[in-house]
Amino acid sequence: MSLHYYPDQPKPTNSLAMVSFILGLTSYFIIPVLGAVGAIITGHMAKQEYKINPDMYSGEGFATAGLILGYVHLALTLITIVFIIIALVMLPSFVTWITDVLK
Repeated sequence: MSLHYYPDQPKPTNSLAMVSFILGLTSYFIIPVLGAVGAIITGHMAKQEYKINPDMYSGEGFATAGLILGYVHLALTLITIVFIIIALVMLPSFVTWITDVLK
């Protein structure tokens, strides 16, 4: 009788992790803030599934990458909004300074 070795079947990739990664990527090009929020939500959901049953799925790195892309995008958006507000607040004094210099 011969013994056959059958390797373990590869675990399926968690679909929420893939969605998180794809939304994180598209948040920079197609759907800016909504993509980042979706990447964060689905990334946390995928991480929670990994905590509950770590042997069922693969692709935890996709969830981590989606979370990082989402949080970085939101941070960049927040920094941009702060700079725009600062620029709008300083605009009247800058216009006054320019008109005084040009006189």
